Amino acid sequence: MAQNDLENWDQARYTELNAYFRIKIRTLLESDPFLKEMVEQQKSISLPELIDRMTYRDQQRWSEFLVLDRIKLQVDIQNHLEGKGTPYNPQQGFSSDLTGDENIW
Repeated sequence: MAQNDLENWDQARYTELNAYFRIKIRTLLESDPFLKEMVEQQKSISLPELIDRMTYRDQQRWSEFLVLDRIKLQVDIQNHLEGKGTPYNPQQGFSSDLTGDENIW
């Protein structure tokens, strides 16, 4: 992992954006007429379809979140390989130590 990636890691911002998008996506699925119809018809909705329904500002936030998510995965894998941090669990990933509203996707 490049040192530059670690310099861009911001746990607080990652957690904030993760919580924001958990709420944002739920709200979109409940309020956007197109997405609501898809849910009611039990059709699958792809992530790009969800993102396309977001505002431009939220799409920018999503891009920021994806960068942080990639860095987090790199950190988690490196920690796993070195025997540090939360051990990997196939059902819960690297975040098994979190509970309730703290859970990260």
